[in-house]
Amino acid sequence: MAPFIAPPLTLPSSRVHTFIDHHRTAPNLTPAFSWGNEDGTGVTNVSHFEFARAAHRAAELLRPGRCGGAQVDGTTVAIVVATDALIAQTLLAGCIIAGLVPFPISPRNTEAALIHLLSSTRTHRILATRASVGPIVDPLVHSIAAAHPSSGYPLSIEEIPTFRQLYPFLGRETPDDAFTPYPPPSTPPSPKDPVLILHSSGSTGLPKPITTCERVFFAFCALENVSEMARRAPRAYTGMMPAFHAFGVLMQFVGPLAHGLVSCLAPPSTINGDCVPPAPTPQSTLANAKKTKVDAIVTVPAFILEWAKNEEDVEYLVSLKLLVFGSAPLASKVGDVLVRRGVKFGQVYGATEFGAVNKLVPTGLEEHEWSWMEMSERARVRWEATEKGIFEAQFLTTEDVYYPAIENLPDLKGYATRDLFERHPTKPHLYRIMGRLDDVVVLGTGEKVVPNPMEDILNASPHITGAILFGRERIQTGVLIQPSSAYAIDPRDDKQLASFRNLVWDVVEHANAVAPNFARVYKEMILLTELARPMLRSPKGSVAKKATLELYAQDIDALYNTVEASSSAAGEIASPVAWTAVNIQPWLLEHTSSLCGKAINPTIDLFEQGFDSLNATFLRHRIVGALRASPSLLPVAQQIPRNFIYTYASVQQLAHALQELVVGNAGGAKRDAAAAAMEAMIAKYSSAGLVGFLPEGQMPTGEGAVVLLTGSTGGLGSHVLELLIANPGVSKIFAFNRPNDKIPILQRQEAAFAERGLDTTALKSEKLVFLVGDSTKADLGLPAEQYAEVKRSVNTIIHNAWTLDFNKTLLSFEPHIAGTRNLIDLARAMRATPRFVFTSSVGSAQAWDLSSGPVPEEILDVRLAVGTGYGESKYVAERLLLASGLRATSLRIGQVSGSATNGAWSATEWVPAIVKSSITLGHFPADPGAVAPFLSPEAVAKAVVDVALYKEEVPAMMNVVHPRPASWNVVFGAMAKAAGVEDMIPIDQWLKEVGERAERATAVDLELVPAIKIVDFLKSTIKRLSRAEFSTVRADTVTSALREVQDWDERDAEKWVGYWRNVGFLDE
Repeated sequence: MAPFIAPPLTLPSSRVHTFIDHHRTAPNLTPAFSWGNEDGTGVTNVSHFEFARAAHRAAELLRPGRCGGAQVDGTTVAIVVATDALIAQTLLAGCIIAGLVPFPISPRNTEAALIHLLSSTRTHRILATRASVGPIVDPLVHSIAAAHPSSGYPLSIEEIPTFRQLYPFLGRETPDDAFTPYPPPSTPPSPKDPVLILHSSGSTGLPKPITTCERVFFAFCALENVSEMARRAPRAYTGMMPAFHAFGVLMQFVGPLAHGLVSCLAPPSTINGDCVPPAPTPQSTLANAKKTKVDAIVTVPAFILEWAKNEEDVEYLVSLKLLVFGSAPLASKVGDVLVRRGVKFGQVYGATEFGAVNKLVPTGLEEHEWSWMEMSERARVRWEATEKGIFEAQFLTTEDVYYPAIENLPDLKGYATRDLFERHPTKPHLYRIMGRLDDVVVLGTGEKVVPNPMEDILNASPHITGAILFGRERIQTGVLIQPSSAYAIDPRDDKQLASFRNLVWDVVEHANAVAPNFARVYKEMILLTELARPMLRSPKGSVAKKATLELYAQDIDALYNTVEASSSAAGEIASPVAWTAVNIQPWLLEHTSSLCGKAINPTIDLFEQGFDSLNATFLRHRIVGALRASPSLLPVAQQIPRNFIYTYASVQQLAHALQELVVGNAGGAKRDAAAAAMEAMIAKYSSAGLVGFLPEGQMPTGEGAVVLLTGSTGGLGSHVLELLIANPGVSKIFAFNRPNDKIPILQRQEAAFAERGLDTTALKSEKLVFLVGDSTKADLGLPAEQYAEVKRSVNTIIHNAWTLDFNKTLLSFEPHIAGTRNLIDLARAMRATPRFVFTSSVGSAQAWDLSSGPVPEEILDVRLAVGTGYGESKYVAERLLLASGLRATSLRIGQVSGSATNGAWSATEWVPAIVKSSITLGHFPADPGAVAPFLSPEAVAKAVVDVALYKEEVPAMMNVVHPRPASWNVVFGAMAKAAGVEDMIPIDQWLKEVGERAERATAVDLELVPAIKIVDFLKSTIKRLSRAEFSTVRADTVTSALREVQDWDERDAEKWVGYWRNVGFLDE
């Protein structure tokens, strides 16, 4: 294929209609648009050539034969559609070819906004998709006429051309296909003639139309932001951008036609009819990007915030050449951790009024400076100081080089953005946006909210003495209100808070009425000041907004963090009398109607009825809040995913989906409470900084690995330490253990090695350093110098220290969980993120449903970990590591048996307890349907070390169990034989006998029948786990330990029993 031939971007040699037609005459057969086929058969490409021809077809359909002559030239045509981006941009291009001025308008605008936009631009013709926006545009014919009672206002509304009319050869058109070009204009437009109208966001109440003329269009095209993107990442997913927005036009029209960027989109929905394209979600955006095999994604910060929560999503983002964001600043904490993970950011700063004026990636930028930007040399910027270190960006007109669409400066030609920036302390060409002169709240969605009109309405209420809108970098707005003295309350009292919210709700709704939908304040987002902390005010008596918001910063963060769990708004509408579809549906209708401000049809897609992403967020919050209000439904609440409303997009579908979830949760209260306790523990240790992801750093390669190993004196820990010492690729080992005042650490480690038949001389290795400390302390209880050395040098952590006790509750294991969090914090503070390996247990899957097949190598639902506190605590640690952003892998390890050398197997574990009890009782337990999945510590240790030193990425969870376990009866029969016991009885009978001994147990019984101490554990967990299968597919790709493990041998049982006799646990 011939390379892309760029069109001329300068006047007077080019005009926008010839700029489009260039791709037809060149011809440019290179892809301009691309999407992944739904059937997975590859991608469909629409060439620049085909797009230009489609524009000609559109022109003919919109203005046949250029009818009307000069009187029609320059007529504005509004485009109010819910259609595929390709069609929207084709209509825009078609209007330009036809000599018309396209005016894409958001269908989300209010009727008043639409009337204002049409009237102020003298637009009398609308192109629409009636199936989707008919209810929005059809009433305009009468309402706009009523707004002009003296003169009237004729308005025609037309259906847009069909997909097939515009693209009869979709993805296959060549110059040989039949085609009739549209007639060119008799006179080319002048440089100042309008070519396109876009509109502002409407943050101030009514959106403003902004006209782009020929010379402004080409000045914007010549700015290098998008051309640099086309060079660095030629295939960019732009499908989540609204086609009516300047950002969408930049990426879906200017990018492909001016610079050869391949604009990758979602698969079209309107090829065969009037289907409404689904609203883009973070999940659908990534899915479509992957299908289309893109190099980059262009998005807004709100989507990045969602992706940052998912490890798999972050891994994909790291694989991209660029992740480009615009329309709003990205939260610095999220950006920082993503950059450290390896995400490469590009940034688009601009506006409809002045174009995309920054360089995509600044010169001389270091990774941690991702949020700084450099302005294009073509767009001459004047930095107007507003206060110390803060500057307003003003872009000056430069004849024949750069023109803003609007000039508003009093002294020179140019545009004052009212955007405030700070200058880099050492790189004066870099600037970072700080906010706006007019206090605009820039949401994480990229939408901008001017708070003053809303605040003015709220401040006029007799119940309110101060109101400040907030929501920067968030997906929804909130308002901080100071009640007037006569209505002051204690905002910590939920009843008083709900009462005051109801009291002021009418005035809040009045304020909402003057704002666009995305700026709407919901009842949950009303925050009240405390009597002891009134709003701060200036000497003139006005509210000091910035200082007050800083005063309440923690309260605002807490409100956003807890709103998802809030049941306040849900509780104001009585919950369903029963969680069945017939009762859920009317309850949902009340909520959806109150959120949307109008009646909702239960069978129609909510998003077709005016619902947006913010409505969906709050509806999910209210559903979750209502479910959480019932303790028995707490597990159901935890199952509601973030995209729940998008997945079940009508009230009817939602009602049935909720019924299915509730019906499927018929478990007991005890299980629910245990699951809730685990989630609470996870929440407790996930707070205070454990958010987001961290940099990839340098992956351990097995060459020069510096390892921190916890629990080295235990059974598995000793075997892991032995392998690390012997591995030439490990340069240093920090063996971290708890203190023991009586026995020095080296002596303890020597005893542990000797007990297991390991070579104690290995402990003289110069690369071994012992550390004694307390992991429950933030600094691990180490001297400052030691902690600093560990932090500086370690690149691999193996966390193995955990008490084995099946009688302890989850709460009893909290010190271990706290220690895990401290180790995570240590790892997150390291310059290069280490590989973190956690030796978990199959106990974290102790409630696995055996009918579901093998236990997968992934983090499971919390309910599947309910059982012993030991397994629950391991699960909590797994979840903490999953949320940590580290390169962390949890190994779900099966039962580790005795050492292969001498059979050493700790006598405190459940297997020796069964053996000793069986000797006392005179019979061993038989369980024909079960297996004994015992794996030697040598094999497990090899797996641990292999994972820790693996050169590539490793999954977050792997199962380390015997791939071919022997049957329970064979193994326990061999142990019975070695112990001199011949009889075996069914395990249920055996457990019953132990239980009866437990009811009248004496000290002697406890000594001779130690299974009494763990009988409940044996009844529940062991009976289940001895029947469970575990997938080891992922583990087998990383380590050969499981593939090479030997089948069980009867001599193993002899070694185990012999060891227990040697240490005095069993009688000779």
